Amino acid sequence: MGDKGDSGLNSRGTFRSPFLSVRIQEERSDEEDTVIDIRGANGASHIASSSGAGQRNRERPSPARGSVTANWAQRQPSQNFWEAVPLMSSGSMMLRQRSTMMPPARRPNLYLDEEDDGTPPPAGFQGSMTRAMSRKLSVSRGPELTRRMTYTAGLSKIKESATPRPSESEREGGAELRERLLPKKASKRGSYLNEILFGLINVIVSVPTMVSYAAVVFKDPSYAPYLGQLAKLVFLASSMHQLTVSVCSSLPFVIGQVQDVGLIFLSAMTTAIAHTCREQGLDALEALGSSLLTIALSTFVVGLLVVLTGYFRLATLVQYVPLPVVGGYLGYVGYFCFAAGVSLACHVQIDYFATWTRLFTADALLKFAAAAVSAAAMWCTLNFAKHRLALPAVMLSIPAIFHLVRLAMGISLQEAADAFWCAQSEPSRNFWEIYSLYNIKGANLDGIYLPAMLQQLPKLLPLFFAVAFGSSLDISAIQTESPEPLDYNKQLSTIGLSNMATSLVGAGLTGSYIFSQTVFSLRGGVTTCLQGFVIAGLEILLFLIPISIVPYLPSFFFGSLLMLFGIEISLSWLVLSYKKVTRMEFILLWASFLIIMATDLQRGILIGIVLAVLYFAWSYAQVTVKAFTVVPSRSGVLRPQAEREVLNLFGARMAAVSLSGYIFFGSSLSISDQVVKVAQALVDDESAVLEAEESRCSAEAKLLKGTAPSMLWATDKRADTCRAFRAAPRFVLLDFRNVDGLDATSAQTFGTLWSILIRLGVEMVITELDSPQMQQLLVAHDVIGEASCVAFETAEEGIQYCEEQFLTVAEKHGLCSTDMPAMSLADILELHSPGCNDKDALEGAASQLREYLEEVGVSEEEALFEMGADADELFILTEGSVEVEANFVELPACQEAIDLPEHVKAALPSLSFVFGPGSILGAMDFYLARVRRTRALALQPCVALQLMRSDFDQIADTSPQVMAVLSRALLHASAMDTSHMCEHLARNSAQAS
Repeated sequence: MGDKGDSGLNSRGTFRSPFLSVRIQEERSDEEDTVIDIRGANGASHIASSSGAGQRNRERPSPARGSVTANWAQRQPSQNFWEAVPLMSSGSMMLRQRSTMMPPARRPNLYLDEEDDGTPPPAGFQGSMTRAMSRKLSVSRGPELTRRMTYTAGLSKIKESATPRPSESEREGGAELRERLLPKKASKRGSYLNEILFGLINVIVSVPTMVSYAAVVFKDPSYAPYLGQLAKLVFLASSMHQLTVSVCSSLPFVIGQVQDVGLIFLSAMTTAIAHTCREQGLDALEALGSSLLTIALSTFVVGLLVVLTGYFRLATLVQYVPLPVVGGYLGYVGYFCFAAGVSLACHVQIDYFATWTRLFTADALLKFAAAAVSAAAMWCTLNFAKHRLALPAVMLSIPAIFHLVRLAMGISLQEAADAFWCAQSEPSRNFWEIYSLYNIKGANLDGIYLPAMLQQLPKLLPLFFAVAFGSSLDISAIQTESPEPLDYNKQLSTIGLSNMATSLVGAGLTGSYIFSQTVFSLRGGVTTCLQGFVIAGLEILLFLIPISIVPYLPSFFFGSLLMLFGIEISLSWLVLSYKKVTRMEFILLWASFLIIMATDLQRGILIGIVLAVLYFAWSYAQVTVKAFTVVPSRSGVLRPQAEREVLNLFGARMAAVSLSGYIFFGSSLSISDQVVKVAQALVDDESAVLEAEESRCSAEAKLLKGTAPSMLWATDKRADTCRAFRAAPRFVLLDFRNVDGLDATSAQTFGTLWSILIRLGVEMVITELDSPQMQQLLVAHDVIGEASCVAFETAEEGIQYCEEQFLTVAEKHGLCSTDMPAMSLADILELHSPGCNDKDALEGAASQLREYLEEVGVSEEEALFEMGADADELFILTEGSVEVEANFVELPACQEAIDLPEHVKAALPSLSFVFGPGSILGAMDFYLARVRRTRALALQPCVALQLMRSDFDQIADTSPQVMAVLSRALLHASAMDTSHMCEHLARNSAQAS
């Protein structure tokens, strides 16, 4: 992007480039103006403006043509801004207005058409273009139609016209096109009408829903005579939710109403209180007063907890409720809504599965059919109708059709109420009389049954989680549609405040954002709070008027709404969630749902959480356990050939197991069982291993023609090899490097595991035990100690310990010697020349090669060569052992050895290997002619033969036969080193993963 002074949009709304500037200017007068000033670099401009008073066009001299490079789409800090998007296919520049509060589908696009001067766009063009501008402007949202834009107070609407896109001749006409530059701008009145329209639509949708919610919360038959007045309390609660979120939320288009998620708990409270009061012989008014006070206080407490959750930024805390439990609860919410809808529509009590038989009467089935048809009509409208007024029209038409049919059949409203097609009429009451339903008589709360209220306390915490979790889902869903990032915690605090405000006015019903209506308003271009005030005002009006609308609407209409909600929620969580969770979680979801159905909300949710925790423990107990046979070259010691052959065979008696995660009471049992299986395999496979190893060695001998089989399987050694193999110990290494921790039960389980392995004849070795706490637990349970298993700091040390035990047994049976005697140059060449049986030729080559070599002796802890030094020589080790540290981090080229600081050496990733007599050291860097990536340190006094690069080149020139023998030895040694390193890395990678 260019600087604001050169290109892009500056703080004054001017879109500039070195050749062209487009200024968007707002002039506030009687009618608000939008001015687009297209200005050239020479100061000439073309201004097109529109206003309610009349359109003005002022044309000034056009700027000179020429190539221009402009950087576009620099965003203004203001809420509304313009961005320019180049259209390469049409050679046009689109100047598009964007609003952070405007959905993409309604943002107008302004096109700056250009005259092509033949200059092609630069390759890989993005965000800039080289063109000559002719300042031709049109407004469009599609390739076929030019749309007219009205711009008022940050709100842009599109009016379609049948005007096709300008033709080429029109674009060149100039004067005619300028009439279309900018359409007239709507007045503020048009914007307000849009807000009011969406407010009315949302009220039409919400009012029947609120009545249905009243029927859900107060479903007990003792509350039926008061349903009309209780519905008014729901209107009041919804209005307070809407008013609070409109004032406090950062989203001007948001809809906040009473929500279904928390209503199940409120319904459970009111139903339980009614049942308790009946048992105590109390009247319905006392039960109703106790219920209203209970849900008001509960809503206030829940709102306060939600506010604190947002204030302390703990929005993620509510996500700790297991999703299968939430899904089971929401599935129950869906079933509850559907059953309540059927009950309300058919005037039969439907609760649990056994009560559905009550539906099979002629009258109930007729009412159910009417509700089903109404629900189907609304469902089809929601899913297939595109017009914003479609759903309100259908919802208004359903009661209208009912009354038309009623009148045509000569049935009065009272007769319809007596047949339970609608509610009984209630006497007119002033709004303040509704508060008498609280039945509070004096400061002692006479008329309120406190014991029944206190019994509802256990429902508070799950109610809070239900409201908070449901609100989080709504906020997340709105975020996917909102052009601005949302602060989840702030939005939660707003929802909490709305619940507190609702309870303070005596209409305690939990609520939250309504996702579907919020998105509907967002897509409709609502950008101010006027819509919310309209909704809140109309709902307050419904509360204030003395009559109730409930008796005038058919019961099956309210029931069909609840049925529709129930089907949508149940389908989402009990069916479609199968694709969003694991199979076991889906089973847990259904288990939670059925347990809630069989018991009650609190017990069902608690049992569901317990099942989810047990499933988590079982899943976490499936700790990754990786077992693999450790071959001898996988330790960091490069051993003589005889020892390698022994360890190739004996390596089948050792297995390494890498553990990971936190090992606790559940996972330790699983680990123990799997380790025992690994150990049992070591015990059972002795004969099979011997036969397989003998076959392998024979196959290798045949592959290298003329080479004798391995000395282990020679005729005079075969019996000793079998006896040594059966006498060798067995080891299981437990690598703890990826273990985060363990508990006391796990430590005790490892003690039991050690006892089992000892009985099987397998020794347990522990490595990489870094945590002092884990060490203390294992020592306390006698897992580590002199009389139990050994522990090593690193896996390398543990594997070397096992290999030394194998070699000790092999030495006792005469298979090898653990001493590392000096080797002659001829022996080394023979070692690295497999398949060559001409010893005389090898000795002759060794004699000639010896003339070019210089014997070098190093003492213990002395470096044979340093990392970073020039690799001008290689070394053939004839006596002693050397530890080589390898580091493949790129080092700077230099002529002298680099003395790296200790802290730098510690930070570099490195590998360590031990080499004995017969090894060739430094060959890799020697061949690559680079500074050394390795450092060789003598572990004991050593003797090596040094070959300089100049001598190496002289051998190649004068003694080709010697060079052939040397090259074969170098190649064989390098291959062995590479294989050794790869196996070492593979083992460490397996343990680390």
